[in-house]
Amino acid sequence: MPPSVPRSRFARFFYMHVGSFVALLVYAIDLARAGQAAEGLRHALLVALVVETAYVALAARRDELKYADYCLWTVFALGTLLVQAGVSPAVFLFQNYSSAIFFGTFSLMALVPLLLGRETFTYYYARRQTPRWQQNLPTFHSINRLMAAFWTLIFFTATLLAASAPHDWRFTALYPNLLIFVVGVPAPLWCTPLFLRFFPPALPQTVEALIMGMPFVFNSEAARDADARIQFCVSGADAGDYYLRIAKGKCESLEGRTPMPDLTVYTPDTVWVEMMHGRLDRARALEQGLYRVEGDLTMLAQMAKWFPPQNSVDLSVAKGTSRKSSLCREEVRSTERKRMDDGSSSPEPMRQDLRDAAR
Repeated sequence: MPPSVPRSRFARFFYMHVGSFVALLVYAIDLARAGQAAEGLRHALLVALVVETAYVALAARRDELKYADYCLWTVFALGTLLVQAGVSPAVFLFQNYSSAIFFGTFSLMALVPLLLGRETFTYYYARRQTPRWQQNLPTFHSINRLMAAFWTLIFFTATLLAASAPHDWRFTALYPNLLIFVVGVPAPLWCTPLFLRFFPPALPQTVEALIMGMPFVFNSEAARDADARIQFCVSGADAGDYYLRIAKGKCESLEGRTPMPDLTVYTPDTVWVEMMHGRLDRARALEQGLYRVEGDLTMLAQMAKWFPPQNSVDLSVAKGTSRKSSLCREEVRSTERKRMDDGSSSPEPMRQDLRDAAR
């Protein structure tokens, strides 16, 4: 089940970047005021545990719990239990190495799921900043694992800094946080493009990703004067409605239906995937009735210029082209027969015009 998204931008920002660390800030201020005395440490841990518990309960109601919440609550709960029980090593560690303990906890938070092959902590943030259709692509998972590994190095370095000079605020707070906010936080801005440059993603295998990803291959120069709405009505196992909005040299893809589209494409999912991968000729598919269009036919011809064919096709699957194309034809013909049996009109009168437009 996908996580619910907070209604306001403030709530979104709070849950993503602030809420988990309120208890940590309360703990640091309370401990500093107490001068790191044992009694002050007990009080600081207890107050932080209460604050973190309240936040965890609030975040759970909004489906906003993340790995950092579980980790911080565990550290505060375990620390409170051990310090209240008077366990000397625990008291010593929290008095002298609190910063290293928390940065070390974040290091494990980033590393352990990565080693176990589980979802990393970065998924929480990525899902809230990435379109849903992109989250099903293999590249989405690869980038999340890359960023988790990067953050493991960041947190581990911060842990070493804090442990090397536990009573120097520059090493316990300043340098680690500079590392996090100056190096870590902006990393997706350069790390992701660099990864995609050296490991370009293959052409998607699903019709949703192929259509929703069309703005990424949009030729703004060829369509700078275009003003169009193109509707895609997809049938089959991955049925859905999508549309493109083109204006002022920009292209935007959205889910659903647009009122009064300039061009409507009716296609089975398998046919569109085969055509986008170059395993099925577009003009021939249109001629054979594998898909059909309605509206401005000149726009169909322009689409080849607006969205140039991509070359990132796995040639290892091209060997089965003829068999897959025939399967597509049989599937669409079956659908067409059913549609005609239901009393729908045949696209035959339009077919010659459509052939010319596709070419």
